[in-house]
Amino acid sequence: MDKKTVVIGIGNPYLQDDRAGVVVVEKLEELGIPCATEIVYTVGFEVMDKVKGYEKAVIVDACMLGNEPGSLLEVSVDEIFTNNALVNSHAITLGTTLKTGYICFPEEMPAEIHLILIEVRDIKEFTQQMSAEVETAVEQAVARISEIVATERPLAVNS
Repeated sequence: MDKKTVVIGIGNPYLQDDRAGVVVVEKLEELGIPCATEIVYTVGFEVMDKVKGYEKAVIVDACMLGNEPGSLLEVSVDEIFTNNALVNSHAITLGTTLKTGYICFPEEMPAEIHLILIEVRDIKEFTQQMSAEVETAVEQAVARISEIVATERPLAVNS
């Protein structure tokens, strides 16, 4: 398996829509998508540790930013700091974590990071059943991540 790319799903597997990032990773594993996968339960420094050493990282998390439930947002690390809508989500902690990684470990951090946020309906109810809109968004996220993984940059050949 080619492990140039890691996909990290963030979420609580026991909260209704907050589990979206976890489910995305589980579906990628079921499909045999050629990437490393990780599941984490917080957006702290564990995320930085999980992306170090990879060329590309995709991070999937639930969000509540006021969009229609089931909306898929793809943002950059820099956008977390410049988009007012993202400042109020817990994604700011994720952004801070990743920025810290680039400052402290620039040679170990991925050259490319994709942040995929799934707008959720409910993250408070204890259930392993997601809302229908988020189920659909999870499928869309899996398709998008499959595209990202498939566009691996070829290694340079010395002549």
